[in-house]
Amino acid sequence: MQKVIFVMGATATGKTYFIDTHYSDKDVDILNVYDYQQRAYDEAGFGKWVPFGAEFRCLMKANNMLLEDIIEKLKQGRDVVVEQTFFKAKRRIAYIDEIRKAVDVMIEIYVMCPTDALWESNLKKRDMDGTLESHKDQVANVIEFPNPAEGIDKIYKVVDGEIQLRMELPQLGILEKARTELEEEAERIHSEDEAKRKKEKLLESMNTRPFWHYCEVCGKKEFITAQDAFDSGWDYPPNMGHFGLLGPRTCGDCLLKDTLFWRVNTNKKIPLPIVVEEALTPEELVTWERIKGEPESLLDTEESFVRI
Repeated sequence: MQKVIFVMGATATGKTYFIDTHYSDKDVDILNVYDYQQRAYDEAGFGKWVPFGAEFRCLMKANNMLLEDIIEKLKQGRDVVVEQTFFKAKRRIAYIDEIRKAVDVMIEIYVMCPTDALWESNLKKRDMDGTLESHKDQVANVIEFPNPAEGIDKIYKVVDGEIQLRMELPQLGILEKARTELEEEAERIHSEDEAKRKKEKLLESMNTRPFWHYCEVCGKKEFITAQDAFDSGWDYPPNMGHFGLLGPRTCGDCLLKDTLFWRVNTNKKIPLPIVVEEALTPEELVTWERIKGEPESLLDTEESFVRI
């Protein structure tokens, strides 16, 4: 029977060292979730910095790619050792359910639980930011210790290299809670995907449909297409700038230097990169609220987004 071994734990708790020590000379395939995360970031076109809203999707993609490779290698008759954070029971259960559907396999988990002295030493060796306490606080309310009810055959606790079997009584409530959370998460992702598709369709339509163009300087407004606006000299998305991002919104008769965009980027009276709404005049606030709500805010009259 094939075996899949998960080694889980927080940053700098010794996962890689444990795997190198116990499995580098064994005939097993060793996979690391970090490699898949980097691949997901690269495929998404992100460099060093990943947008806040995109990180979750990249991590989910990495998890799915890793799971596919685990199952493929197990089907090939290979034993697999996997370095994973696996803090949450629902993440482990999602993996275990799919693995057991695909292959008859033995599943073991080793949980890295170093003493404070070793963990702090590891952090210093890796030149990690933050103190030991800050790292402990980050995971204190996140890590859920594995339980046999999740479908795990053997659970081990590793304290400074000492391996201790830790098989607690099965807690069947874990399964129901985790699967409910996974269903809710799937529904949320589906709703987000649907909203994204609708948004993309709307943005595409803005190339040809007429919509309101508001000049933030003189107050002129016209219900025209993007091409008509461009031909008339308007500075307006989608031909000039991007919907939802700060930029000039002017007719062909007004100047860039009189816009909110100019004030933010030239006079530096408003801190960047965040526009502090309290620093705006009532007129600038109307412009900023409209820009944040684009393109939907351009399909209705101005009164729908003026604050009372």
